[in-house]
Amino acid sequence: MITKWWGGGEIFTMSADKEASEAEGRNAYCASCGIAEVDDIKLNECNHCKSVRYCGAKCQKEHRPWHKEECKKRAAELRDELLFKQPESSHHGDCPICCIPLSLDPRKATFSPCCSKVICNGCEYANLRREIGGSLQPKCLFCRLPRTALSQEIELNLMRRVEAKDPVATSKMGEIHYNEGDYDGALQ
Repeated sequence: MITKWWGGGEIFTMSADKEASEAEGRNAYCASCGIAEVDDIKLNECNHCKSVRYCGAKCQKEHRPWHKEECKKRAAELRDELLFKQPESSHHGDCPICCIPLSLDPRKATFSPCCSKVICNGCEYANLRREIGGSLQPKCLFCRLPRTALSQEIELNLMRRVEAKDPVATSKMGEIHYNEGDYDGALQ
């Protein structure tokens, strides 16, 4: 058993399991009366700061004078974290070769119609240098199929990927229809 002090100056005890759950940021006792969370007693988090828990509205109201200042600080921290949080990657995803997030600028990535992969221009450039330096036949960087310059074959590969319900290929096909002025076809 571990002894703890709470806001009112009284002592309560909790087991090591409860202490571990508290260490994770989820207090397993009421911040006002110190009652532990058990099967029949469910504790509710403070709606603003999420750092303390209460067994009821009465306890929350009684504990408010001790908690008010800390609650405001923590709520502001949570709001700032949410406001300034950077996404882990762009909505375009990551390059499948180097795993670096793809740029939001579509000119900085290359679409491969054979496998419907979008590859960053850095990886594309490195592959192109390797192919030219070694006098190799141009191949897709991801699937290693020979590249084709025939637009009909590219469109056929793209249509196969669309029929396989590939979301990247479907998006690219819609983009092609949109750029051609076929707005109805772009939405299909």
